[in-house]
Amino acid sequence: MRYLKDSLEKGPVPDDVVVGYRGGYLPNERRQIERGLRDGRIRGVVSTNALELGIDIGSLDVAVLAGYPGTIASTWQRMGRAGRRSGMSVAVLVASSTPLDQFIVCHPEYFLSQPPEMGLINPENIHILISHLQCATFELPFASDECFGGHDVSEILDFLCERGFIHRAGSKWHWTSDSYPADSISLRSISSDNFVIVETTGESRVIGEVDYTSAFSTLHEKAIYLHQGRQYYVHQLDIVERRAYVKQVDSDYFTEAITYTKVKILETMEAAAEHNHGEVHVLHQVVGFKKLKFFTMENVGSGDLNLPAQEMHTTSYWVTIPREIFESLPYSPTERLNGLHGLAYALAHLSCVFLMCDRRDIGSAVDTGIESATFHPSLFIYDNFPGGVGLSRPLYEIREQVLSATHQLIRSCSCDDGCPSCVGPTATAKEVALAILNSLNHA
Repeated sequence: MRYLKDSLEKGPVPDDVVVGYRGGYLPNERRQIERGLRDGRIRGVVSTNALELGIDIGSLDVAVLAGYPGTIASTWQRMGRAGRRSGMSVAVLVASSTPLDQFIVCHPEYFLSQPPEMGLINPENIHILISHLQCATFELPFASDECFGGHDVSEILDFLCERGFIHRAGSKWHWTSDSYPADSISLRSISSDNFVIVETTGESRVIGEVDYTSAFSTLHEKAIYLHQGRQYYVHQLDIVERRAYVKQVDSDYFTEAITYTKVKILETMEAAAEHNHGEVHVLHQVVGFKKLKFFTMENVGSGDLNLPAQEMHTTSYWVTIPREIFESLPYSPTERLNGLHGLAYALAHLSCVFLMCDRRDIGSAVDTGIESATFHPSLFIYDNFPGGVGLSRPLYEIREQVLSATHQLIRSCSCDDGCPSCVGPTATAKEVALAILNSLNHA
């Protein structure tokens, strides 16, 4: 958005004919943009998936997708935004350098021959189940001996009673809270907790909001927050009150968070050789940030952060590489670790293709075990939602297919040592990642 605004300022076209759009904008601002698109006052919009469906924005002539959206359904929805009425339209997919995008453009038959994905949900996820029960009890009294989806939910009903949401009268549970439960349930994520962004350049005003999970990486203190191509400096993040205070600045750089992820195995439910599926505890923490210049992406600075860690209990598929095999690879310790991280990078992207999910739906992490002489290095691909939504189990079942495709992608990449299209731009990571995969095939 920043680049388009800069280009329009140099030409004859007013810069307000192109705007940004995302779910975190205030409702009034979103409705104003939608009206502008319908009546033709706004000629172009740079949007997240917030405009993907369900909103009338009139007729567009061209849809340009900056990278593969992550799913076949999303791709067709976004392309279908152009040409809603009579007349010629065009849709262009500009692939990025990530392994997922490169797989799609190198295997167009996968995209063109596959049906759109199914909408999946895990009804046994405790977070989702509690929300369902709240809404169900609000609609009709819930019998004390009644099951919900075949599950005995008596303990959950007792929990909701202790929290003051419901009350038992005779043999039925009744909703007693003043709140409307559906208002606090997000259709986009399991959590509905958001941070409000307050601009303090002049008179204080709210300019947007960001979901809780993203707030720590985008609204940490000293971050540059982007809104409609303008830059705002975050001078305070109030975690308790869920508010971020920003001032408008003219910055030639933006910030990118540096994160640390630690995965701990809680229970192994299935195992076959070095492949495992089970429950894990994920700790995710933003520990710093980088300053990157616009246009050149030059790193012009960094900083440390001390933000609270976010913890999550979820499900995961993981590969455990026997330590003796890992250390027998003819590379230095640093090269072996680079190869392990490169393999995780490629495997996480390729997993999305076979799971038919968005890249943000799964997380990845590497536990090198360098602090323990008896620990075996492990590579995790986990459900990026509290409680899990049922992605890691299918991945465990199709692991051989995914690992084979990952091997083919890395081997066929035209780079020498590694690049963003396969294992990331790390020296020798490509060669080592292939060696790890080959050792797994024979382990």
